[in-house]
Formats: sequence, C-alpha cells, structure tokens
Amino acid sequence: MSSVSAQCPFAPTVNTISQPNCYNNFGVVNVSGLPIGNWTLYATPVAGCGGVPVTISGTGTTSPMTGLTPGCGYTFHYDQASPACTSNQSSTVNVSTVPSPPSTPIVLSINQPNCPPGATTGCVLLGNLPSTGAWFIKAIGPSGPPGIITSNLLGTTHVVCGLGTGLWTFTVTRVIDSCVSAGVTVNIVAPTNPNPPTINQVTQPSCAANYGAVSFNGLPSGMSWTLTASPNLGIPNNGNFTGTGTNATFSNLTPGTCYQFTLKDSNNCISSATAPVCINAALSVPPAPTATIVQPTCPQPTGTITVTSPIGAQYLYSINGTNFQISPVFSAVSGGTYTLYVQQTGSGCTTPSASTYVMNPAPTPPVISIPVVHNVTCNGANNGWAVGKVISGGTPPFVYSWSPVNIANDTATNLAPGTYNFVVVDALQCVVIQSITIGQPNVLVVVGDSTPINCATGQLGTMDVTASGGVLPYTYTWSTGQTGIDSIFNLNAGNYTVIVADSNNCQVIYGATIAPINSLPVNITPGDITINPGVSFAANVTPGSIFTWTPSQGLSCSNCPNPIVSPDTTTLYFVNVSNANGCLGIDSMLVTVKLICGEFFVPTIFSPNGVGPDANNKLQVFCKEVCVKDFSLMIYDRWGQKVFESVDVNASWDGFYKGRPAQEGNYVFELTVQLYDESIVRKTGSLTLVR
Repeated sequence: MSSVSAQCPFAPTVNTISQPNCYNNFGVVNVSGLPIGNWTLYATPVAGCGGVPVTISGTGTTSPMTGLTPGCGYTFHYDQASPACTSNQSSTVNVSTVPSPPSTPIVLSINQPNCPPGATTGCVLLGNLPSTGAWFIKAIGPSGPPGIITSNLLGTTHVVCGLGTGLWTFTVTRVIDSCVSAGVTVNIVAPTNPNPPTINQVTQPSCAANYGAVSFNGLPSGMSWTLTASPNLGIPNNGNFTGTGTNATFSNLTPGTCYQFTLKDSNNCISSATAPVCINAALSVPPAPTATIVQPTCPQPTGTITVTSPIGAQYLYSINGTNFQISPVFSAVSGGTYTLYVQQTGSGCTTPSASTYVMNPAPTPPVISIPVVHNVTCNGANNGWAVGKVISGGTPPFVYSWSPVNIANDTATNLAPGTYNFVVVDALQCVVIQSITIGQPNVLVVVGDSTPINCATGQLGTMDVTASGGVLPYTYTWSTGQTGIDSIFNLNAGNYTVIVADSNNCQVIYGATIAPINSLPVNITPGDITINPGVSFAANVTPGSIFTWTPSQGLSCSNCPNPIVSPDTTTLYFVNVSNANGCLGIDSMLVTVKLICGEFFVPTIFSPNGVGPDANNKLQVFCKEVCVKDFSLMIYDRWGQKVFESVDVNASWDGFYKGRPAQEGNYVFELTVQLYDESIVRKTGSLTLVR
C-alpha cells in the first residue's frame, strides 16, 4: 500500500459480482467510482477468512477485480496518483464458495430391448438426481454426440428410453449453475433367446404330496422369467410360473402326465422345449378320519374313541401316529389330547390331515353338604325338613334324591325322626351320599293334681298341673277360659281340662274331675259277690234319699235302694246317693259271674294289601271280650318305634303308620290283659307284615 495520506474525495463502489462457478473457481467484482487518471486498486480480505489480497493498477473510472478467494469477504480502496490520495474502504463484498457438481446418477434399473414383438430399444431408470432445482440429462451413445438431451426437469429419478444397443454414458447438468456431474455408463444389449431350462430334479408323487414337481437351475439372473409347462391341464395359471433368481421349482404337476417346459425371459425371448418329464401315477392316501368319543364317567374312569370313517380292511388305525392296529376302536383311553391317523395298507400312506380329539380326565365327584337341617317340632311328628346342595366339583346337571323316603329334590320335607341319606348323581354318573339325622324333642308330658269339694266345710276344689319335655316355654289354656297359669281354684263339681303347649305349639291335654268329699257313708250289702250264671239276689243300700244305680242291666230297678240283682256277665254296679244339701255318696258292688275265658291269640303274620280274606288285612287279638277288664296292645318296629297302640280289645291294626303304609318286615308286640277276676295276662312276641 502507498504512503499517500491525503484523503480522496470518494470511495470506490462495487457495481456487480460474478460469483465462483463450476468453470471459474474465483469470484469477479466490477468496481466503479475510480479516478480518471492512474490509480492502484486494492482488494483486502476480511481478517480470519484465509483470503489472498489482490492489487491491480490502471486508469479509467471502472475496473474488474479478479482472483478473489472463494468463501471470503473483501473491501476495496484505491490510491490516486495525481493528485496523490487514498480513498476510504468500500462496503464488504462476500465471495461465495465454489459450487460442487451434481452427484453422479445411479442406474436403478435397465429395460433391455425385447424379442419381437416387444420394444427394440432399451430404457434406463436413473436415480440420485438433484433434489432441488431444475436439471437435464445428456445420454451419449456409441454414435457420439449429440446423443439424447432431456428438457429441464425436476425430481430425483427419471427414465431415459429409445436407447439403441451399445454403451451409453449419462450425465446430469444443474440448470442454475450449469454444473455437470460425472458420467455413468450402461450397456444396452441386443436380445437373444435363452437356453432351455436345466432340469435339476424330478420329484414324483408321495404320501405327503400327491402331485409331481420339477426343479430347475441355471435360470436367468437379474431379470424376471416365466416357465411354461405343456400340457397345462390342472396346473394353476394355465401352466405358467413366473419368478426371479437362478433356481425354481414347478409344483402341482398332475400325476400320470408327461410335461415339456419352455423358458421366457423378461425380454420376451423364449427358449426351445426341454425333453419330456413324466410324472408317476398318484399314491392312494386315506381321507382324514372321523370318530365318535365316549367320555369317562365315574363308573368307567376311561373313555373310548371309535373311528367311524374311513372303515375297511385296507386301513390301519392309530391314536399316536406310531402304534397302528386293525380295530378302529380304542378302549381304556385316559384323559388327554389324541390325534387319529389312518394308514393305507397298500401304499403305506398315512392320512395327511389327522383329526384331534380331547378325552376328558376321569371325572371328579361333586362335593355336597346339607347346610339346613330342621328337626321335627313335636315328639312323634313328621314335619322335619332338610336342604342339600352341591358345594363344588361334579358335572351338571345334578339329580337329587333322599332315602329311605322317595323324594327327588334337593329339599326333603315331611320327615319323621330318623336317619336319611342325601344322594346326588351328576351327569357323569358320579354318586355321592351324605347322611343326616332328624331329631325330635322329648315327649311333652303333663301330670296334675286336684283337690275335691269338701261337703263338710264348703271348701271348693282346686286343680294344678306340671309340664315337662317339649321345648320351653309352656302356655296353659283351661276349659274355664283362664290362660297363662298352671293352677286354678274355687272349682265346682265337674270335669276340667287344660291344654299345655310348648314353644313349637306341641300340645297335650290333661283333665280331671272335681267331686265333693266327705260324701254320705253309702254302703251296699251284701257287697262284692261271686255267683254262678242265672243266680239272683237282693241288694240293699243305706242311707240316702235319692238313688241311682248304674248300669241298669241285671237290676229290677235303677232308682230304688233294694233292687233284685241278676246279671248275665260280671258287672260292677255303682249307686249314687244324694241328699238335700247336694252332697253325694257312692258305693259299688262287683258281681262276678264265673266265666271260662280260654287263650288270647295274636297272629304272627298278616298282609294288609286289600287282597284276600278280610282277616288277613288287619291284625287283631282273638279272645273272649267278656273276659277282658282292661286291655293294652302295643306294636313296635325293628328300631323300637311304636307304630300302633290300642286299649280296645276290638281294635285292629290296618298296617298303616302316620297315614302311610308301614314297611314290610318284622315287628314286636306287647299284650297286657286284666281279666274280669283281676288276674293279669302278659304276652310278647314277633309278627311279620307282608304285602
């Protein structure tokens, strides 16, 4: 730089800038505002950019400044020769970096010329083209320029067609800066017919694949091709198989047929046919089997699988694929999953599509309980009930029953005291049983006491009772209308009853008669007497004013003090005597008429079924009724349960208990008879009820 220190009046001005490009790697700046005379122009790079200072000298008011370093900023000033001065710095001018050429195009695919009637020229798909801005492609072929030049285009791919055979070089030129990429060369080859396809292996029909197949190798690489089989009967796509690669397999060839194969490449060029390839006849393969299955039950914990199709002597059967048998039936099959196989004995082929069946494991019986049990409310009643249920397990639906009663439900009602079995049977015939006992409270018993009317003192009668058994508390209902008390007082002569009920409303009745005491001293003469039949005598009663004899049979009068007595049978006579104040007196006289009573007979078997003689349909004690003074017959079943009781010598048991026919079997009886002469006859024994 000069040492001139005078200040020039004007600084230089930057007019235009020519930035670096693919053909000029340096920028050019056109500067104006220079002096008319001689000057020296200086281009000074911005500090740190690595640029090179440039100096030129000349005359005239404008001048270009070249050789500026790309990627740097520059300022400009000049020295004027006359008068000598130095200008100020211009504004900073930035010189761009040198642009890179476009990337080399990439050949994505080539469509070579085809055999007739296809296209006779090739096409090339190019990629890696500029992603921004316009560009055009030059394709220079074997004939040299101009080749093929495309119009300005956009995008990263383009297809160039109309290419004759030979080498073609492709470049891309960016429109904005005319930068040209490196070239890529492609060889366009004239089409030729391929060789016949090479047969590598012939696969004949088998049990697994009942068709033929032919594999090929040496097929055209880098292009698609089509194999054609002739004849094409039964082959998909009319016998055409299209693919890529050097190896292929032509499948689904019909057994018993001979084939020839041709190859057409992607250029529509077709080879000659191969030698014939013959596919053997198909093997006999059995169809997929079907079967029925019988699942395990509790009585039979294993199942059965029976093949239903195919059936015949030409087949063998297996449920595991290894052990084959003649029979189509597989017994004692435990739980699990089984696959059925059928094998053709002639071909040895096994069905390709086996059938799977699931055998359930041995069933689990249901778990049951009887959560609700209600005892009978009263001793000897039959209103007990119970409810059973299935807690878990088993296979629905469930069938419920109770024994020994005939109830088919989960709830049993109207049960008498005793033991009962709750039986559950599920759908797989699993049977489970649980027992319960229906209980009963103790017998409700009432005992009582009473005091008579004392005629001497005028004191009235009383009555009180004591209850036990049953279920507390008790309630009392008297025939007088009084309730809630166990004793009553001030009773006139008469009969009184009380109904005692426990908390289950079980009831028992107690009764008593209130009569006067200190009665008249009545006396009958001659007193108790034994006579022979047909004998009579006179009786006499003292004291009293009103007399009433009972019974009146065998008496000459029933309201006199001295009747003539002549009974036919032993008779106990009473005489009631009253006086004016209502006090009573009573005495009795037993007139025993001697009798020959004989034996008391209890049958040992009877059949209350309504068939046959009537005597067989009931159980009765055979005896002379006239001999009996007091009678008691009780019958018990084998569990000690009383099923019949009578104090009537003429009563009989019809074989029913609690309104239902009693069970067949053995029973025990107890017979107690007091005879007319006060002697006691007791007999026990067994009897049999049959129907």
